[in-house]
Amino acid sequence: MKKLKKSDPVIVISWKNKWKISTIENINGDLVYVKWVNEAKRATKGKWFIKKILPIHISNVMYYLEAEKKWTKIKIESNSKWKNIRKSKEFNSLLD
Repeated sequence: MKKLKKSDPVIVISWKNKWKISTIENINGDLVYVKWVNEAKRATKGKWFIKKILPIHISNVMYYLEAEKKWTKIKIESNSKWKNIRKSKEFNSLLD
């Protein structure tokens, strides 16, 4: 089970867009596409310029808890029915 999923709120912790808060659009292996972060203009024939979202490595983002206004690490635990659940490490709150 992966720790981060699509549409999770995240904060960028390094790179040029440091401390921006947004959501994950797509995950491709170790790369994460974050909405409104790391956009670039690309020239195309006949269409002028288009905005394209470039990926960020998964180690450069952290899960963001909106209720506490803090970022946290995620741990995966199994409950009594052997089902994996995601929890916040610092606040012990369920994420799903």
